[in-house]
Amino acid sequence: MQINNILASTPAAGQSAQVMVFTSGKGGVGKTSVAANVATAIARRGGRVCLFDADTGLANINILLGLRPEFTLEQVIDGQKSIRDIVVETPQGVSVVPGASGVEALANLDSAGLNRLSAAMAELEADYDYFLIDTAAGVADNVLKIIQAAPYTFLLITQEPTSLTDAFALLKLLHGRSYPGRLRVIVNMAGDYAQATETFRRFAAAAEKYLQLQVEYGGFVADDAEVAKSVLRQTPIVESLPNAPASRCLYALADNIMRYLGAEAGASGWTDYWRSLLAEVELSPAAAAVSGPVPDGSASVAESQTLEALCRRVLAAFTNYRGDQPQLQGFFGDLLTAYVDALGVYPPGFEAVLFRWLEAEDYAGSKLQELVANLEVLYMLRHQQPLFSVETHAARLVAASQGDEARLRGLIGQLRSAYRQAFKTEVFDARQELVDGIARDDFHAEDFQQLLDVLLSAYRRRFGQPYKGQSELLLELTAEKLQEINAGEQNLKRQIDGLQQSAAELRQQREALLAALQTAAEANLTPDRLTKD
Repeated sequence: MQINNILASTPAAGQSAQVMVFTSGKGGVGKTSVAANVATAIARRGGRVCLFDADTGLANINILLGLRPEFTLEQVIDGQKSIRDIVVETPQGVSVVPGASGVEALANLDSAGLNRLSAAMAELEADYDYFLIDTAAGVADNVLKIIQAAPYTFLLITQEPTSLTDAFALLKLLHGRSYPGRLRVIVNMAGDYAQATETFRRFAAAAEKYLQLQVEYGGFVADDAEVAKSVLRQTPIVESLPNAPASRCLYALADNIMRYLGAEAGASGWTDYWRSLLAEVELSPAAAAVSGPVPDGSASVAESQTLEALCRRVLAAFTNYRGDQPQLQGFFGDLLTAYVDALGVYPPGFEAVLFRWLEAEDYAGSKLQELVANLEVLYMLRHQQPLFSVETHAARLVAASQGDEARLRGLIGQLRSAYRQAFKTEVFDARQELVDGIARDDFHAEDFQQLLDVLLSAYRRRFGQPYKGQSELLLELTAEKLQEINAGEQNLKRQIDGLQQSAAELRQQREALLAALQTAAEANLTPDRLTKD
């Protein structure tokens, strides 16, 4: 059966919907909460959005949104219900597909089940503008397949070291599978924007250094106590408290999705996504090898159900195998995984075989370094602690500098910067270090003058003006006060001159009045006559 032929017969009407996956390397980073709130924010902005629950563990979406679905995707696969029968609507306008049990059963679908699932998913295409898929946390194979088929993936991380380590492991596996979509990193539970960008910077630097991969920044969500309260209320925080710090971040994520993802032409839609996902499930190397025809056609149905008969079929299938090497490697990888899952241990002698293989192969240094890095990541995932101590890491870093003074100096600078960001202080007291340096026996007067020149130059660059000591500042202040006193004296002198001029004018007026009175007395004139005249 060809999956492409099944879905090609049921094309979506209109423009393809945007499909995106929300995932994380470990649980507890708020992945489902972010997915549910972003979906609600898109719906509040007028978008037609469908939230697909692909978490095969706990039904967290139902709990967060207060839903109690009667049916899941499993009933659609069995033919008992249609896809629209199982869709649950939230009061905020988000459609939820409870798909966890159905997703878990994908690996065992027969042709009829694949047909029904394909037709059901194609039926949903025209009803929505955005499909958001919430995966299980971790690096399980079914999670990787769900991500692999998606054109957009949002990887959630927090500043916790375990979150970064697990997310890096997931990113590495996706990179190894040559993930064709676009992956963006969202920093959740960040104290502020600066902390979020610093957390992303550290994660992106590790991806670029060890994977030669550049990851995109998808935004951040503020650490907000109201988020936990909204979970208890079973109401998205973007609905109950739209102005809360976390809500503003979540609305910003939704706006970016609607503005930029919706504007990208040529992106695969919901039908295309399921075509890719089901094709990958159906064409799994292990499934193809086990379910392929037996060359001699002698195995009966009853016999094929036994492990011994299955092994004979596999060996017979590969006797005349002429396929490509990656498919064969993939099959044996799946077979080894099945052995470990069934018995809980690796086959006897596996470690010795592994080391003989590594010695026999002509592995380049970069390949061996990659293998060691993978083993370190696996150790941290298993035991929740680094493989090497901090002191061992420091010694390895110093040894890696190989006597290069510039590299070692740069390493020390990075360590000081990390210490300053972690503890909000310097790793040592620079002033005390300076004083101790001056106190050395080999420190001379000319060294002090050179040091002083350097400090004065640094002061000028930092503050944009030459340095002035206390005595210079006191002299400048004294000069300013003297100028103020001089200005006051000049102002007082001007006032005195004005008063003297006014006094002179008053004297003139007095003398004129006395002269007039003298004239009146000489003319023997009385005041009454003066008034009449």
